[in-house]
Order: sequence, then C-alpha cells, then structure tokens
Amino acid sequence: MRWSWKPGSAAAPRDGGALGRRIGGHAARLALPLIDQGIASVGTFGLTILLARALPPAEYGIFALLLGGLMILHMVTSSLVFYPLSVRAGAVGPQESAGLMRASLDLLGLLFLPAGALLALAALAAGRADLALPALAYFLLWQIQEAFRRYLFAELRFAAAIPGDAVSYLGQVALVLWLGWSGHLTLASALCAMALTSGLGALLQAGHAGLGSRTGPAPRLHAILGDFWRLGSWSLANNMLGTLRGQVLFWLLAALSGAALTAQLQASHNLVNLMNPLVIGLCNIIPQTAARAHARGKEEAWRAARPFALSGAPVALLFFCVLFAAPEPVLRLVYGPASPYLGLAGPVRLLAIAAIAAYATDMVCSYFHGVEAARQALVVNAAGTLATFAAAAPLTLWLGLNGACAALVLASLVRLLLSQLLLRRLIAADPPRPVAAE
Repeated sequence: MRWSWKPGSAAAPRDGGALGRRIGGHAARLALPLIDQGIASVGTFGLTILLARALPPAEYGIFALLLGGLMILHMVTSSLVFYPLSVRAGAVGPQESAGLMRASLDLLGLLFLPAGALLALAALAAGRADLALPALAYFLLWQIQEAFRRYLFAELRFAAAIPGDAVSYLGQVALVLWLGWSGHLTLASALCAMALTSGLGALLQAGHAGLGSRTGPAPRLHAILGDFWRLGSWSLANNMLGTLRGQVLFWLLAALSGAALTAQLQASHNLVNLMNPLVIGLCNIIPQTAARAHARGKEEAWRAARPFALSGAPVALLFFCVLFAAPEPVLRLVYGPASPYLGLAGPVRLLAIAAIAAYATDMVCSYFHGVEAARQALVVNAAGTLATFAAAAPLTLWLGLNGACAALVLASLVRLLLSQLLLRRLIAADPPRPVAAE
C-alpha cells in the first residue's frame, strides 16, 4: 500500500491522525539509536580533548597511535562477531538469540588471544611496557561491553543500551577529569579508567540483556564460525580498508617525524569528528531503510534512503564550512589559548574539505549495503585506500602534515566520484519491477 496525499481528497482527513501517529512512532524509534550514538561520540570526543589538553604532544601522539591500533582490532571483532550477531539475533526468537550471544562471547574470547598478543607485542616493541596491561584490560572489557550493546541493538532495545553506554563513555570522561584534577593523569591511568568504565557498562548491559533468564542452548563454536565468516567477511574488508585509509597517515608521520606530529594530526581530526554522531547515526538508518524498499527496485530504495542523507547535509555542510572559514577560533575554544595545537589551521581546513566529500560518499556506501551491493562499497573504499597509499608518501615528504591531509582530500574525492558513478550504474542496470496496484 502506498500513501497518497491529494489536496481535497476524502482520505486525507480520515488518515491524517493515523499517519501523524505513525510518523511520530518512527521518529521516536529513530531518536533512541541517535541518542545512544550521541552519548558514545560525545564521550569519545571529550576524552580525546581532555587528553590532548593534559598530555605532552609526544605522549598524546602515542595515544593516537595506540587508539588507531585498537580501532583496527575492533574492526575485526566488529565485522566477524558483532555484525553477524546483529543479523542473526534479530531474526530468531529470544531463546535462540540468547544462545547466539553466548556463542559470540566464546568467539570473542577466541579472537582476543591473537589480538591481545599483537597489542602486547606492539607496546613492548614501542618501549612502552607500562601500557601493555592497561591496554589489554581496556580492549577486552570494551569488546565485551560492545557485544552486549550490539545484542541489545539487535533486539531493538536501544533504551536498554543507553545507561550502560552513559556509564562507559561519559564515565571515562568523568574519571579522566578527576585524575587530572588530582594530579595522577597519565596515559596508563587513563587506559585504566577507560577499562573500569567499560567493565561497569558491560555489567549494566549484561543485566539488561537478561541472558540468565533465557535457557536456549548455545550453538557450538565451530557451527557459527563459518556462518559468521560468510556474513562478516565483506564487512571486514570494507571496514579494514576504511580504517587503513586514515591510519596509514598516522604511521607515516610517526615514521618520518615521531609521535609529536601524529598528535597534531589527531588534534586536527578531533574537530572534524564532532560530526560523527550525525554520520554514524545516518549510516545505521540508511541501510535498513533501503533494504525495506529494495523489493520495489534499487531506484525506489535510493528514493527511500536519499531523504535521510539530505536531512543531515545542511548541518554537516554548515559545520565543515565554519571549520574551513574560521579554524583558529575553534582550535582556541577546544584546546585553550596556550595549546601547542593552535597552529593547525591548514590541516583543519584540508580535513574539512575531505569530510564534506566523505559525508556524501558514506551515505551512498550505506545505501549499497542496504541493497546487497557490498561489493560496490568495497570497490569505493579500496580505491580511496589505494589513492591514499599512492599520494601519502610524496605529499608528506613535500609538505609534512599538510601533505598528509592533502592525501586524504585526494582519496576522499576519488571515493566521491567513484561512488556516484557506481550508484548511477547500479540503478540503471536494475530492471524495472512491477508496482502493486493501489
């Protein structure tokens, strides 16, 4: 059935109240995941800013490199555990989903063994043995909390996830503030604080998940390995390419100039990342919207998804234009008048340009995932990563930090152009589908 709004029609007055209630219900359902993502993003942003203001640039650069490594490991668990769990748990009953959650925790423990070993070896190789145990504790507890969070999402229990995320993400900001006030803030103590709040958040979300009251048997670990791999391999490839596209710049700057320059890149990224709640929220909504309309064809699916992308565009465009036009006041406001990061106007301007292009591309790639066209998204991300690899070294050697950011601009433009080309081809190649009679 399709809604028809025609002026003066008899159906409009009769259906207006029902349609209004339906729109209100959809808005309420969409608001909860956006609120939850906002809490996570605000907490992450607040933490990175607090550490940037409190730690010396070289130490903050170590944090940026460590954070990048943790995100790569998180991409593996997110793609191979959390994403398949979300798909499978959302399609079965409560007892079966509880069994899947238990099996997912077993799989997470299995993946933690090599991931933890890599993390510890990286800390030792960098001469920072003091960070090994705090980083391991934080990563393990963060992943457990994320597993329960995704499980609640799969059951559409977004409200139940919010208290745990508030404790985890906002709690780490509060603890780091206290550590700074008491004079005990170091990178190691910050990681311990992050581990503590992640563990508390996991306990809260585990309680809301209610696994103890559900007695469904957990599938054997070997039984879900193949299924989760089939579901998550494309997601893993896409996520890894996206992460490497940005992370390679941190590694390159660290190799050429040391950790202090990576701190400047992270400080520049922090400002652009203020739009993450909007972008991530839309990227969570668009695939579901496109998937529901996909039965009517890819063009109809794009028509259904496009309004969400357009709705966030004015806010994102205005924010990035302000960053481009006046980065100095924003840097002073965020980092303070005596910060070593006040001279980053050039990198911030370049990253703002890259972010505008990335916004449009990410909306299209989210649509690709919703219409079973993950390969197109993979091609887009692979092209962007290759462009970064090709341009990063010569531009960075020539222009330093500005060159690294310019390489990201180039990669973002390549992704944008290719995504638009593939979108047009995908829709044009889709045969017209019959429309049900009204």
